[in-house]
Amino acid sequence: MSVYFDFPTGWWVIILFIYGLYLYLFLQRKSYQRKGEIRNQLIFATIILIISFTIEVIAVNLNVWTYFPGNWPIILWVGYFGSGLLGYQLVKKIEELLS
Repeated sequence: MSVYFDFPTGWWVIILFIYGLYLYLFLQRKSYQRKGEIRNQLIFATIILIISFTIEVIAVNLNVWTYFPGNWPIILWVGYFGSGLLGYQLVKKIEELLS
């Protein structure tokens, strides 16, 4: 299995949007001031990354989709991790708004 490093610019826009929105919510919620918050975010994002990667492997092996000659675009995994971080912030923000 080889890793694919040549990405279209659209991927970078998506990654910047994900991490930019995460950073905005991170600073707006003052997550950096709460004890254990960063650790919880990293654990949550890592779990999302593992689940997403597992789904990728299963889907490729079941021929749901393929990556041309075995190239795995690593930027997806960066996006999955960022989506986990963003998801954590969104859930916590909604929790704060509802309480």
